[in-house]
Amino acid sequence: MRVLKKVTALALSLVMMMSLFAVDGFAADIKKIEVEKLPDKTAFFRGTDWDYGYWQFPENEGFGTFVPREGVISFMHRGGMFSHYQDVGMLDMNGLVVKVTYTNGSTRKISYAETVTSDGVVLQNIWGSPKGGYKVGENTIEIYFPENINVYTTYKIKIMSELGDVDADGTINSTDALTVLQSTVQLIKLNADQQLLADIHADGAINSFDALKILRKCVGLA
Repeated sequence: MRVLKKVTALALSLVMMMSLFAVDGFAADIKKIEVEKLPDKTAFFRGTDWDYGYWQFPENEGFGTFVPREGVISFMHRGGMFSHYQDVGMLDMNGLVVKVTYTNGSTRKISYAETVTSDGVVLQNIWGSPKGGYKVGENTIEIYFPENINVYTTYKIKIMSELGDVDADGTINSTDALTVLQSTVQLIKLNADQQLLADIHADGAINSFDALKILRKCVGLA
C-alpha cells in the first residue's frame, strides 16, 4: 500500500505539472531554474520545525506517527501527511518563487504551492531535497520540477537548535539566559546564529524578556 501511495502521488504530481506547463504555450523543456524569491522560512528550529525521528505511516492514507530516532532529522511541516519524502516530513518552502527558462526561449515565474487531495495526499508543484543528508547547521537544498529532475537550482537553509538554546549545546538552562542578559547590556556580542536562537519571542528584538522566557522554559514554566 505504501508503494502504491507513492506511485499515486507521483502520478498525480506529474499530471498536475504537465497540465501546468502545457498551458499558454509553455510545453517546451525546462532549460534553467533561478530563485527569484527565497522561501519565507530559511531557518528551522528543533521542537517547532523539526526533530530527530521519522514518520511511520499507516497502511491507509492520511496522518502518520512520528517515531523518535537520534541522528535522523525530520520536518514537522504538514504534521506527517504523505508527501514526496514521507519519512523525513516536508520542508516548508512556502513563499518560494522561481524563474523558469525553457528551451524555446520563453520564461515564466512560478510560485511554490501545496495541494492536498481528498484522500490526504500532499502534492508539491516544486520539489526540494538536501544535497546530502539533513544536518544541524547549513544545508543546501536542490529544487526542481518532477518532470525534469536533472535541471535544478539551490538555496541555503539553516537547521538550528531549539529556540532558547543560545549556546547550542542541546540544553536550555540559566547559562543561556545569562548570555542573553549579557548581550543586552553589551558585555558580549552574539553571532548571527545566537541571535536567532536568543530571540525566543520572534519579534526581532533581543532583550530581558527573552532572557526571562528562557529562564521560565528551563524550569518548565513556559
